[in-house]
Amino acid sequence: MEAAVEGKDYIGETAKFRAYAVNVGDKKNVRGMGATSDGGPTAGSVIELPFWTGESSASSRLLALLPSGVGLVFDRKVKRYILMNGDNSSSLRQVTPSSTNILQPIEFYFGPRGRNPIERQKKLDLSTTLRISASGAICASVVHTALTPIDVVKTKMQTNPAEYPDPVRSLKKLVDEEGIRSFFNGWQPTFLGFFVWGGFAYISTEYFRRLIIDFVGVGATTLEVPIILAAAATSAFFGSFLIAPFETVRIRTVAEPKFGSNIFTVSGRILMEEGVGAFFDSVPVFLLKEIPFACAKFAVFDITTEQLYDAFPAAREDLQLSLLITLAAGTFGGIIAAIVSNPADCTISELKKSATDISPTDAANLIIERGGLLALFKGLTLRMAFYSLMVGGQFLLYDTIRFALGVGSDDLKLYLDVLGSALSAKTAGSL
Repeated sequence: MEAAVEGKDYIGETAKFRAYAVNVGDKKNVRGMGATSDGGPTAGSVIELPFWTGESSASSRLLALLPSGVGLVFDRKVKRYILMNGDNSSSLRQVTPSSTNILQPIEFYFGPRGRNPIERQKKLDLSTTLRISASGAICASVVHTALTPIDVVKTKMQTNPAEYPDPVRSLKKLVDEEGIRSFFNGWQPTFLGFFVWGGFAYISTEYFRRLIIDFVGVGATTLEVPIILAAAATSAFFGSFLIAPFETVRIRTVAEPKFGSNIFTVSGRILMEEGVGAFFDSVPVFLLKEIPFACAKFAVFDITTEQLYDAFPAAREDLQLSLLITLAAGTFGGIIAAIVSNPADCTISELKKSATDISPTDAANLIIERGGLLALFKGLTLRMAFYSLMVGGQFLLYDTIRFALGVGSDDLKLYLDVLGSALSAKTAGSL
């Protein structure tokens, strides 16, 4: 009998593979294979990924290599899958290298990055880097531009709270005085700015995360949250210098609609009247906004995602469920990020609404003098709505584009084909 597994041909009885899901109680905890009506295992077939791919996941292809009678059970105590052997759920026993003549001891040379001994992350080559960067650029620019109307109302409330005291009256006043088109004031610097920022932020966060993991070494497996916080903060530091000029132009466009008709006239007037420094003098405040925002966004997203995957382990192999978890975690991350970054956001709006020589500290003090400390949270309700939609939408679109471009989470992992190597050696010995 001849069978092809992962591009290799194996001959003989050892090529008869099948894997199946083991039922524990009333819950099916194993991914990849089903069970027959009498509770027995089905022959090996792999899960088809939904949507456009029509392909099986890498994890499912690995499951297809398991020998007959061996399956996976999700152990909630250790939060990972364990190889189990048995003809039914009442006679399960954990598989060890000595319990089968096919499995061989696993060599731990994949380093601290692997979540289990059979996988590690691929290196970021130029092609992968460009595809991740493109995914970030598209998701950030598209989602921010689509939500421009909310951003316009929020900016009006922050820059002119007397005329725009709350969202409802602000909406009515905008329509009456400036028309429906005013809801998209500043869309050009928004789109261009976040295209540049998104192209940098996502790939740089991934790069710094890997760099820190390599530096920490084996102990990195227990420091996931601190590592993502450090990576996000470092990326946000550099990203603040990229986004500050575009946000300067956007805020001026919204606060003074007659200042210029497009991104070129507005930026040209700022350059001629205020100099190059006007594009970057708000960077210190951007750092106070972007670093807490990025840390909260990524940390809450990662923690929430992990908790949801623990609660619904089936989502790890179902693309639709995985994207729903991405959306939910991103929405929650956006709400928390909006809260921690609102004071700095208000200060930036005050600082850049018109030509001025005041410092960021003076701008913050002016806000407090007008309305007390709570004034630093002006527009928070809108920002919570804005950033829950924005962050949730960004992560959802980002993951979708990454999958389409072949740089999804599974695509960035290398798998150690333990079974294939053992079978290859055994088959060669029998020929």
